[in-house]
Amino acid sequence: MKRFLPLLLSAALLGGCLPFGGKEKPKVQVPVAQAPPKPSPKEKAQGYYQIAVAYLNLGEIPLALNYLYKAKKLEPNDPKIYNALGLAFLKRGDLKRARENLQKALRLKPNFSEAWLNLGMLYEEEGNLKEARRCYEKALSNPLYLTPEVAYYHLALLDEKEGNLKGAKRNLALAIRNNPDYVPAYVELAKIFEKEGDYGRAQDLYFRLINLYPNLQYPYCALGKLYLKVGDRDNGVKFLRKCVNVNPTTPLAADATRLLEEMNE
Repeated sequence: MKRFLPLLLSAALLGGCLPFGGKEKPKVQVPVAQAPPKPSPKEKAQGYYQIAVAYLNLGEIPLALNYLYKAKKLEPNDPKIYNALGLAFLKRGDLKRARENLQKALRLKPNFSEAWLNLGMLYEEEGNLKEARRCYEKALSNPLYLTPEVAYYHLALLDEKEGNLKGAKRNLALAIRNNPDYVPAYVELAKIFEKEGDYGRAQDLYFRLINLYPNLQYPYCALGKLYLKVGDRDNGVKFLRKCVNVNPTTPLAADATRLLEEMNE
């Protein structure tokens, strides 16, 4: 009996290392953390471009240009980078560099509506209204243009400069048809109706803006002045006060406050 004792002890020790089923636990494979793949030059360029656009929208032109040049170095044939460079230089007032970059964007992508729009604004700033109009119409010739309301709006401004209020109203109506939330078209169309003495239609447009954007200050100020113009003092005061209440620190609020003080209100 004694000779079997070591074997029994061995079996007992071995059994203590196994689960109740008698099988060994499967080993858990711990995943090894891997470093994320490095972005490709194209991906880095797109990242720089997005940062640049954000700075451009904030009016930070030097920072925008810094990231756009980084993007261009990595992607020298991307038309949208040249378009953004053109817009940045246009905002800075450097029309020569703006033109060079916008024309480069259009050589790379001839149907690039946004670049045609920006080139049109450049010509308009130079006073070349004929070329500006051609560029805006080229932008609209692309059926895939995502924001045609902007080009229609700029065509309307050209029409006004040329004294063609009928054409301006038509283009502003097209801008609103393409984007019913496009504020500049409502404002400009209302101004034209005021010039023509059609105060009722101007009021309707300002009220539509208030319904769309209750915190937009301009229509309150415009309505206040319009009511005063037609002799409705109570409504004039009411909307001028609303203008101030939206944001008392703006030039519009200062203008409304001046009018109220002149009326001892």
